[in-house]
Amino acid sequence: MISYEQALEKLLADVPQPKIVRVPLEAARGKVLACSVLADLDLPPFRKSFVDGYAVRSQDAPRAPVQLQVVGTVAAGSQDQPKIGPGQTVQIMTGAPVPPEADAVQMVEKVRQVKPDLVELQEPVTSGQHIADQANEMKVGDIALTQGSVINSSELGVLATFGQSEVEIYDFPKVAIMTTGDEIVDIAEKPGFSQIRNSNAFMLWSQCADLNLEATVFPVVPDNPDSTKKAILKGLECDLLLLTGGVSMGKYDYVHQVLGQLDIDICFHKAAIKPGKPLLVGRKADRMIFGLPGNPVSAFVTFELFVRPAVRQWMGFSAPNAPKVFGRLLEAVRHKPGKKFFKPARAIWIGDSFEVEPINTKGSADLTGFSAANALLVLAPEVVELKAGETVELILLNRYFDEGDQ
Repeated sequence: MISYEQALEKLLADVPQPKIVRVPLEAARGKVLACSVLADLDLPPFRKSFVDGYAVRSQDAPRAPVQLQVVGTVAAGSQDQPKIGPGQTVQIMTGAPVPPEADAVQMVEKVRQVKPDLVELQEPVTSGQHIADQANEMKVGDIALTQGSVINSSELGVLATFGQSEVEIYDFPKVAIMTTGDEIVDIAEKPGFSQIRNSNAFMLWSQCADLNLEATVFPVVPDNPDSTKKAILKGLECDLLLLTGGVSMGKYDYVHQVLGQLDIDICFHKAAIKPGKPLLVGRKADRMIFGLPGNPVSAFVTFELFVRPAVRQWMGFSAPNAPKVFGRLLEAVRHKPGKKFFKPARAIWIGDSFEVEPINTKGSADLTGFSAANALLVLAPEVVELKAGETVELILLNRYFDEGDQ
C-alpha cells in the first residue's frame, strides 16, 4: 500500500485538464474564471461625489464660515452640469458627477441653510475633498479580475460592473453515483434480513452538491460481473464515476476486475489510511473513476480526502487541498500505528484557537455516530497516543462552515 501523501500526489497528477465553457453570468457563481477580464470603462467613469453635500470651488471657502449662493442641484445619474461661478455652489448627492468648476465637496452635515438659495459652510474645504477622480479605481484596459479567480458575490459584482453578461469558466464534471451490492435496497424499502438501505448514494450526492456538482444517482448494481460491467460503461458516459462498494478483495467484489477488462488505467488501489484502505482510483481518457469503500464512514472520508481535492483541481481551483488547521486536543486519543488515521472530531473555535473533542464511534459502518463530527483529527501512522492539551492537525468538514461553529 502507498501512503496517503503518495496516493494524493499520484491522484492530482492524473486529474484531467479543466475544460473551458462560456456561461451566463448567473450560472458562474462558485465557478473559477478561465480567463482574465479587462475593464471596458474607467471606474469611476467621471468625477463623483463621495457624500451628500455641496460642490464648491475651494478658493471660495479657504476659511469658514462662508456663505455661498445655491445655483442648482445635481442628483446621481443627472445629465445636467450647472455652471458654478465665484461665490456659488450646487447641492450634490452621493455618486453624482461633480461640475467641472468645482474641486471640492462639503458634506451636508457641515452646512447650514440660511435661505432657500443661500447656505453657510461652517468648515473650510480643501481641493479634492470628498471627490473621487475619474479612473482613480481602474482605467479602461486594466485587469479587473484575473484568471483563476473564484467567482463569488463580489466577483459577480465586478463582472457585472464591466458588462460581462457571459463569462468563460472552467466547466464542472458531471457525476454518476452507483452503489454495488446484493444487500442494498432502495431507501423507500424496509430492509429484510441481511439487507441495508442505499444511504451511501445519497450521502455522496450531498457531498457532490457541496461542490456545486451535478450528480445523478443510478440504480443499485447487483454483485455479478455482467451487471457491474454494464453499470460502469453507463457511468463512464459522465465525466466522473463514483462507485461505492465492490472495491475490496472479497469473492463478490468485481469492480477492480471489470475495470481491468475495460482498459481503465489504475492510478492506485489501496492506501495506508484508516478508514478507507480499499479505495481505488482510475482514469479512462478524460473520465475519472473512484471506487470508494462500501462502509459509509469510509466512503465519506475517502470522498473528502481524495474526490474533493481532485474535483477542485479539475474545476480550476489553484488550491484544491483542504487547508491545514490546528487545535488543542481536549482528551487523550490512542491509535494503533501503521496507517494514517482520520478520526472524527468536534472542533470549536474558542477565543483565538480551535478546541478539539475526539468522537468515538463503533467503526466505519457507524454513520450515525460519525454524523456528530464537523472535522477529521489527523493522526500520523507512527502515533500511538496523543495526550490532552497537545496540538493536533485537523481537516474541517463542510458542515463546520455550514454550522458556523465558534
